[in-house]
Amino acid sequence: MIGVGRMGRRHISAARAAGFHLAGVFDQSPDAIATTLVECAVDRSTVFDRAEEMLRAVRPSAVVVATTAPSHCRYVCAAAAAGVPYILCEKPMACSLEECDHMIATCDAAGVKLAINHQMRFMEQYTDVKNLTNSPEFGGLRSMVVTASNFGLAMNASHYFEAFRYLTAEPLAEISAWFDPANVPNPRGAQYIDRSGQVRGVTASGVRLLIELGGDLGHGIEVVYACRNGQILVDELAGYVRGIHRRAEYRELPTTRYGMPADEFQRQIAQADVIGPTVALWRSLLAGGSYPDGSSGRHAVAALVAANLSGESGGRPIELERGLPRERIFAWA
Repeated sequence: MIGVGRMGRRHISAARAAGFHLAGVFDQSPDAIATTLVECAVDRSTVFDRAEEMLRAVRPSAVVVATTAPSHCRYVCAAAAAGVPYILCEKPMACSLEECDHMIATCDAAGVKLAINHQMRFMEQYTDVKNLTNSPEFGGLRSMVVTASNFGLAMNASHYFEAFRYLTAEPLAEISAWFDPANVPNPRGAQYIDRSGQVRGVTASGVRLLIELGGDLGHGIEVVYACRNGQILVDELAGYVRGIHRRAEYRELPTTRYGMPADEFQRQIAQADVIGPTVALWRSLLAGGSYPDGSSGRHAVAALVAANLSGESGGRPIELERGLPRERIFAWA
C-alpha cells in the first residue's frame, strides 16, 4: 500500500477481501500510519519510510497507489520499474495528460497491468441501468442528468465521466463547464483546487451528460437516465430505482407523444459503496477480465482538462480530441 489515508485504509479492506496479504505500507504522514496500525490491525514491521525501498524489499505481486494525485505518476512508474505485475491507482489518474501518457507507456513497456479505481462497471447502480437502457422497453440512452451536491469536479464528477463512457460505450467528444466563483474547499489541504458548478458533455453520436454540482447544494445524488421510450431515476445514496417506459404498442410513435400509457416499476438496489466494487475490480483484473485501465483513467482526466478550460473561458465548448494541453499540471487531489 502506497498511501494510507482514509481511502488507502479502505483499499486495505478491499485488498484483504480480494485475497491479498498486506506485505508493505508506506505513507509520508506519521498520523496516517498511526491510524492505520490501529484501525486496520497492521503490523508495524510492514511499515517503510520510503515507497521505493518498500518495493525493493517486498517485491509485491500487486500495489495500490492511494496517495493524492500529484504523486500518482511517480509511484505508479516506480512500481512498474520494480516489476510489480498489477497496479491499482486511485483517481484522478494524474494531474496532467502528459503524466497519464507516461504512466501508460511505462506500464505497457514493463508488461504491467494498470487499473484506475473508477469502479462503475462493478456497481449495480450502473450495471442495472446499462441493461435497462439497452432494452427494447427503454430504447437506448440519450441523456444522463446527474443532480448532485458540492462534491468537486475532480474529486467525484470524474467518476461520472467514466460511468457515462461505460454506459454509452463512447468517449466524450466535447465538454462545456460553468464554474461557481469560489473553489471547493478540499479536505486534503488548501494546496488542492477543485471546482463546483455545472458541466455538459456530448458524444460524437449526440448522447448528452449533464452534471449539476453547485457549491450551494449540500445533500444527495440523483441521476435521471432519459431514453427514447422512457426514463430511469436512481437515488444513488438511498439505493432506489424508479423506471417508467411506454407500453409496447406505443413505442414507434414520435417523441412528441410523450404522454402515452406507460408501465412503471420501483425497486431497491445496492447503495453506493467503495469497498465492494473495488474487490470486484481486483477479482476481474486478476482473472483477466474487464477493468478500468489506463485509457479509461486518461479519458476521465481529458474530460477534467476540457472542463477546466471551458470553465475558465465562460463555458466555451472544448473538444477532447483537438489540442488539449498535455503539459499543463492541475492542482487536483
